[in-house]
Amino acid sequence: MTQTKNPKKWLVATLILLTSSLSLSLCTALTLKEAAVADPVKQVSKKEKLPSSVANAILRIASQRTGLQASQLRIIKYEQIYTNGCLNLPRPAEGCTKINMPAWEVTVKARQQSLVYRSDRNGSRIRLNEAASSIVDAKLPKSVVSAVLQDATQNWGLPANTGRIVNAKQTGWAYGCEVSTFPHPCDPVVVEGWQVTVESGQKRWIYNTDKVGSQVQLYQRESQPNEAKKLPPAVAEQVLKLASEHLTLPISQLLITQTQQQTWSNGCLDLPSPVERCMSAQTPGWQVTVEGKPKQYQVYRTDKSAEQIRTEAIGDMPPRKDSLPNSIAKVVLQDASKQLKVPTSQLYILEGRSQMWSNTCFDLPGTENSCAQAMVAGWRVAVDGNGKTLVYRLDRSGSRFKVE
Repeated sequence: MTQTKNPKKWLVATLILLTSSLSLSLCTALTLKEAAVADPVKQVSKKEKLPSSVANAILRIASQRTGLQASQLRIIKYEQIYTNGCLNLPRPAEGCTKINMPAWEVTVKARQQSLVYRSDRNGSRIRLNEAASSIVDAKLPKSVVSAVLQDATQNWGLPANTGRIVNAKQTGWAYGCEVSTFPHPCDPVVVEGWQVTVESGQKRWIYNTDKVGSQVQLYQRESQPNEAKKLPPAVAEQVLKLASEHLTLPISQLLITQTQQQTWSNGCLDLPSPVERCMSAQTPGWQVTVEGKPKQYQVYRTDKSAEQIRTEAIGDMPPRKDSLPNSIAKVVLQDASKQLKVPTSQLYILEGRSQMWSNTCFDLPGTENSCAQAMVAGWRVAVDGNGKTLVYRLDRSGSRFKVE
């Protein structure tokens, strides 16, 4: 190398060369590092538009389902989501990859129907989200619509002239006894017909019917926002189970309408029976209101985990901790009130349980020919009033009873 005559210029040139080499090395290292840690799944931009391949595929499937031309359908909403390999809509016994992958949820308007589809990124896999869709089969008879709306209005609190059919599909459903006739099991019969969903405001009524609407049965009620979601699942489950026994209604027909966290001053949830001692300790828990049929409510108190549940006094019914049907409790309390000359509000059911009797006299003494030998399902109930106790034996319906 020939040494320059000007040392300062030589030094500046050398520094520039070294700086350029260092910059190039750093850029190369950073590029390699970024490539090594990059997420293999491309992150979806929130501003990304629905691909035409997805839109066309969904409209084609919706057209086949509804019988409408694609020109009669309209995509009214779409959003980017992440799902598993089954689009979070698994089929029975289907194995689904657990890796979250970008997908689309698309809502299609088809006259009075609203169809919600999920699709992978390119439209090669598409599934209908039936739970989020409003699908009304065009073959739904007017007689079924009329029967469902009439029953919901007369028996289940649907305001008159407000209900609209948002879902209807042909289905088969099992019909049997609504409440088990212990000890005999129900013998359900499969009925071919319809499942119809009625909506009004924030409430839904889901019905099963036969083909023409001559037989209708409320299958489930729903309310949004659902108060039950505020409760721990174990508490909601235990409260609804007890309410089902009290009101003799399936759990699916009950609604939790109000919940509130409370702290009770003792272990009896501030509702002690006359014959128990309560631990004096602050007991956190819940106050829960459950609706059965219209104007039919039960208010429950629980501890934090629902190991303890008690029923508040409602109307002429005193506080309770038993699981008797309300109809049986009323029969016993009304008779005990007359015999003990105490208002029903001052009585307390100490115990109530199912019982089998070996004759029609409930295994109590009777006249020689008055007791038939037959197994009789019923109840045994103990009632306290001002320190006096009466013990009742009843048949299953409460229409016949005797006092021990």
